[in-house]
Amino acid sequence: IGHTMSILILSKRDGVEYENRRLVESLSDLSIPATIYHPDKFDVIVGKGAGYGIKYDGREFDIPDLVMSRTGSGTTEFITALLRQFEEGNIRCINSSLSVEIAKDKMRSHQLLASYGLPIPNTMLVRFPVEVDIVDKMIGWPCVVKVISGSYGEGIYLCENKTAFKKMMEFVGNLDTPKVLLVQEYVDTKPGEDLRVFVIGGKVIGAMKRHAPDGDFRANISAGGHGEPFEVNSEIDYLGREAARICGLEIAGIDLLFHKDSYKICEANSAPGFEGFEKYCEVDIAAQIAQYIKYKLSLNSNVHKVRL
Repeated sequence: IGHTMSILILSKRDGVEYENRRLVESLSDLSIPATIYHPDKFDVIVGKGAGYGIKYDGREFDIPDLVMSRTGSGTTEFITALLRQFEEGNIRCINSSLSVEIAKDKMRSHQLLASYGLPIPNTMLVRFPVEVDIVDKMIGWPCVVKVISGSYGEGIYLCENKTAFKKMMEFVGNLDTPKVLLVQEYVDTKPGEDLRVFVIGGKVIGAMKRHAPDGDFRANISAGGHGEPFEVNSEIDYLGREAARICGLEIAGIDLLFHKDSYKICEANSAPGFEGFEKYCEVDIAAQIAQYIKYKLSLNSNVHKVRL
């Protein structure tokens, strides 16, 4: 009785980072203490006598009421296992381990979205040696080449034509790295512009049109782009909500590409940055996330936690 709810924010960045600082402040405004924990300092132990099975800095720590995963595309297999261990102990994770995994794996999220009939750019998983003629036939030129999990616009390249693509594949083929790449249709209705749609708890909070820095086709704010508010119509609302729902994301940044008079879903992000959104759209995202977390905690407060 009278237990103070607490939040663990799982992040590789410190409390000074914009999003982390804003989240801690906004939760604090609702009298919910939040602490940032670095994933690399945890140990996960399973088996008889392991108890709760999670240590931090080699020690026991206060078990939180809710874990907020903010590792996004930087989520490793270890972090996924850590989130699952929290979930095994009946600690709610937002977003869940499964949804974070789905969002990180671009091919998997595209397969899911396509299976529900949502519009995505034609996407192909390539293996080496690459069959250039199949890419030519199924995707065409120019095309976008992506690493299978990346963020902030990193690991994304535009190949203007077949020759450029061949040269790039020869280069990548000679690297000692895992060679799993996505090749995607280039949606060129508005080059260098896209929409970031913010979804919290199944509701679209707003949309921001992002503009790439001059000469770039990637419109990421973190890579030097800028944004402006964009009116949410019924189609944007539907695509944002459905993409988040299908990927299982309670908090999501859904990126849409302009396609003729419509849109295609570029990707779903499980730990979307919102500094640009708050700056350009003047929407208090952190407060909305904090309110959603408070609501979720109120649902959990009567549920007895097991194995503590």
